Amino acid sequence: MQQIGRIEKSAHRTFTVPAIFKSMSINQRKHIRFSLDIPATLVSKFGEKHETLLQQISIGGCFTEWEENIYTGDEFRLEIPLANGNKLPLRSKALYRFDDTGIGVQFVGITKFEQELIAKLIEKRLEDAGLPLVIDAFKSPSKFVEDDESIKITDLRESKDKILERIMSGDNAV
Repeated sequence: MQQIGRIEKSAHRTFTVPAIFKSMSINQRKHIRFSLDIPATLVSKFGEKHETLLQQISIGGCFTEWEENIYTGDEFRLEIPLANGNKLPLRSKALYRFDDTGIGVQFVGITKFEQELIAKLIEKRLEDAGLPLVIDAFKSPSKFVEDDESIKITDLRESKDKILERIMSGDNAV
């Protein structure tokens, strides 16, 4: 595999970036990703089971813990426990891997029903974490910061600064 570079994260870890991801950017994402730690079982094509942790998840894929025997292009199954005690089995494919860090996974042939189950799982995890936000997991992520409609911390500050400016300028129309 052709490599386009190495990204140094720390003195102990180096990430190898495959050439096929040379032009990949956040603008190419199809689904909003959520940083949640979700336990799951990875089942290899040989039937070997390994417990793993999904560190980021969307309705289209996830980023999971490092697995020594999974390589870019490999297909396997991820089983994600649901609130009712059942497991959601998802056919998955490794799109990329960062050595000793994790694997970027795409859910292959996922149905709308399976996506809805993942969306409910995400909603429940956010709620359990004390973040009862109404989030649409099916919404495409913003392509540019200017397009992002979510509330930003700077919005409140900018609003207060504008009010303060009007007060200081003597303009009482607030």
